[in-house]
Amino acid sequence: KNDLNTSDMHPFIHPLSAAVNPAWQSKSDWEIYKGFAKRFSEVCIGHLGVERDLVLTPLQHDTPAELAQPFEVRDWKRGECELIPGKTAPNIQVIERDYPNVYKRFTALGPLMSKVGNGGKGISWNTQTEVRQLGELSGLVTEEGATCGMPRIDTDIDAAETVMMLAPETNGHVAVKAWQALGHQTGRDHRHLALHREDEKIRYRDIQAQPRKIITSPTWSGIESETVSYNAGYTNVHELIPWRTLTGRQQFYLDHPWMIAFGEALVSYRPPVNLRATAGIKGVKPNGHPEFAASFITPHQKWGIHSTYTDNLLMLTLSRGGPCVWVSEQDAKNAGIEDNDWIEVFNINGALTARAVVSQRVNPGMVLMYHAQEKIVNTPGSEITGGRGGIHNSVTRVVLKPTHMIGGYAQFSYGLNYYGTIGTNRDEIVLVRKMDKVDWLDEPATAAATA
Repeated sequence: KNDLNTSDMHPFIHPLSAAVNPAWQSKSDWEIYKGFAKRFSEVCIGHLGVERDLVLTPLQHDTPAELAQPFEVRDWKRGECELIPGKTAPNIQVIERDYPNVYKRFTALGPLMSKVGNGGKGISWNTQTEVRQLGELSGLVTEEGATCGMPRIDTDIDAAETVMMLAPETNGHVAVKAWQALGHQTGRDHRHLALHREDEKIRYRDIQAQPRKIITSPTWSGIESETVSYNAGYTNVHELIPWRTLTGRQQFYLDHPWMIAFGEALVSYRPPVNLRATAGIKGVKPNGHPEFAASFITPHQKWGIHSTYTDNLLMLTLSRGGPCVWVSEQDAKNAGIEDNDWIEVFNINGALTARAVVSQRVNPGMVLMYHAQEKIVNTPGSEITGGRGGIHNSVTRVVLKPTHMIGGYAQFSYGLNYYGTIGTNRDEIVLVRKMDKVDWLDEPATAAATA
């Protein structure tokens, strides 16, 4: 397919390009969802029209709502305060959903880019110029209807071009406007960070031809420079831009009542929570090899980068060619496990199969599995479940952390991909043992299994 893939951990926009056209009836994900939208718009007529919907949104960071609850937390449901949208309750909006025009809206830019503009992290800027240029690049919708006269987004490349035209990282003119908008808040002129690239507009086919460095943007706190390495917080220090916190500085003391109640006002050690995931399971399905309990952690993947997946053949050659779990020398010796043996890691949540990496760098009583090792290649069956071995999250469970639910308090306000209630599923207590039989489950399915 044709798509964009990037990261703030390297300075390039990475294109995903279709090597061949989809075979037979297969389609790219863009075409699949476009097809869904088209068919839905046809079948909904007579059942759904322009409907009004009530939508709740959280108290957002970088909005006035982040000062909604400055002193203490009061619950309107308990009669402690009034229900005030955007202050003691979520923001409440009535919006229109134009169901018969879902397809038309899927394949065109919306009207608000011309009326309201674009922005992020508390700043916004006018995008009428970019909307006009996008119409010149991709063409305008000529059919009568809700999107007539708007820039087309017919193909996946059109969608990529839309993102790149509107983003300050790939459009120098937008970057200058974004820095100017931030300057209105700080009282300083930051445009010099992007002025030397104001006339650059990076296109999708440009990055197909050769790598292109992104343009310095206020969306991030580092700069793209030939003399300064990219590092977080650079613009805060050198451009005197306040940190987006209660004090405008980097904070190590967090005085919210919930943080104090949980003993986390200052950085503190928290041991793993034992959720009794191994209770009653040890020895239930013995295979002749000893089992031992260990803390299981899942650090960020070791042999993969954001623009190349772990199961890429080049990446697989950097380790064991498939899933692996690191075990201490002492635990491995006690359990009769040698380096590169197939082992099974399991608890009441599930089971995974992997090769053992026996290492002196791992502490006894702990095993680790780098995350994002999918069970796409070299994953045998599990002796515990009888099915294909799982992944690192097969033995963990999602646990919610109450301090992630704080809202309306400066940096403790919801921000997509930054702050909010997440699924903390990265560690657990597991049982580990050597596998007795490695079954690749490559026999034809039996009649019973198919039924």
